[in-house]
Amino acid sequence: MRVPDPSPASVYSYPRYYAIGYQWNTAAECDFLEACLSKRQGRKAVAMLDIGCGAGRHLLEMARRGYRATGFDLRPEMVAFAQEEAKKSGVAVGVSVGDLRRMALTGTHDLAVCLMDTFRFLLTNDEILRHLREVGAHLNPDGLYVTDFWIPTKWDQIANEIYQWEQTQGKTTVRVFYLQHPESVDPIGQTFEDELVFAVDEEGEQREIRGERTRTRLILPQEFLALVEASGMFDVVGAFSDFDLTKPLAGGNLSWRMVSVLRKRS
Repeated sequence: MRVPDPSPASVYSYPRYYAIGYQWNTAAECDFLEACLSKRQGRKAVAMLDIGCGAGRHLLEMARRGYRATGFDLRPEMVAFAQEEAKKSGVAVGVSVGDLRRMALTGTHDLAVCLMDTFRFLLTNDEILRHLREVGAHLNPDGLYVTDFWIPTKWDQIANEIYQWEQTQGKTTVRVFYLQHPESVDPIGQTFEDELVFAVDEEGEQREIRGERTRTRLILPQEFLALVEASGMFDVVGAFSDFDLTKPLAGGNLSWRMVSVLRKRS
């Protein structure tokens, strides 16, 4: 039986479903982060910052691997879920409510990450430059910043792509739909609205939960690299087509996302 969602709350108000739907590849993605760190001039990394940590999947996994992991997310529900999962797992993390557009950071870190397409909530060049400079200011010497975000695989599909996948945990299956709304495109600002939809099957009961439409930025690869250079904070270690150091971003192995590894300048 399909049950409509009883409230106007978005998918982000359901952190357990979010965590199930996005649990894929966490270990492999954290392996990638550690591989990047292993090339960091022999320095051992201990402190990691997760910007827009969501339900905390990278934050918690890196904490399990022995890193001092801190993070923040805009959604209080996500923060509370990550705190509870850390308690259940017996790991210590520092997680709080915060906004990547107006970061209030303390201390320095060896690694900062902004994953799961979160970087595209920075809508203007000024926001991106300010963000890069703030992150760089809170990294230790030779610290790394790793981002991933959606890029179009075909020019005629810009803001017109749909992705879907599903994940199961126990008796709960979450099918995730990532939708883009082409009628919302602002060609000058390079922004458009996208949306997450969850189709949840839990012990035979089905429900659909729609996320609010959110305006995000289309950032193209050369544009991003130019903004990194303009920030004056980072050198580009590499740009990759996936969380795989053997897959540099190139036409022959282009996927739906660009994974960038930046190193703080001395």
